[in-house]
Amino acid sequence: MAATLELTIATNGAEPYKSRLKELFPQMIAPQQMEFRGWTAVRALPYLDPSAKDQMREAVKTYMAGLDKKLDATPFGVPPSLGTWGGSGAVVDMAIRMYFLHKAFPDLVGPEYTLRAVNYILGTHPVSSTSYVAGVGTVSKMKTYSNNRADNSYIPGAVIPGYIIIKPDFPECIDDFGFLWFEDEAVVAGSANWVLAGNAADAITKESK
Repeated sequence: MAATLELTIATNGAEPYKSRLKELFPQMIAPQQMEFRGWTAVRALPYLDPSAKDQMREAVKTYMAGLDKKLDATPFGVPPSLGTWGGSGAVVDMAIRMYFLHKAFPDLVGPEYTLRAVNYILGTHPVSSTSYVAGVGTVSKMKTYSNNRADNSYIPGAVIPGYIIIKPDFPECIDDFGFLWFEDEAVVAGSANWVLAGNAADAITKESK
């Protein structure tokens, strides 16, 4: 699905990619797909019949109803970090996903989802108000686990996983120690996603002025 979508966009709707995209579209917007690859179907709409947008609208309605119930589980309104690895990646993904859905269906998806997720990454989260983006924010993570880990330093713009829950219920994200990779590891993909999420939030705030 991802390859077909990208090839359709890259060729401006050329065949056989467009026809294959049309075939795959119902699968892409199935409820079990929406939170993963399904939401990217909004990028396919310019190359499909107008009825595709109506189908997507119904899929987004269903998705949003379920999502809001999930997000109500925490006071931060973002996916909680419940596993053995910090969950900031899921929050950044939410910021991106909701931005694209907001642009396609502003009456169904408000801008607050993206802004909430970005604010969370920048310090509105459990344990501390330390920004998870190294070097960004008044107080940010200054010791990360990456190519710099032996230096007790950071790479600007690196995004860490963030807090974890130490069983049974203790949230932890240590600021001044960079060797816990499940809290502090910074990878290229996560940082690249943050660039998109940060720009999405910036675009939303500029539109509101």
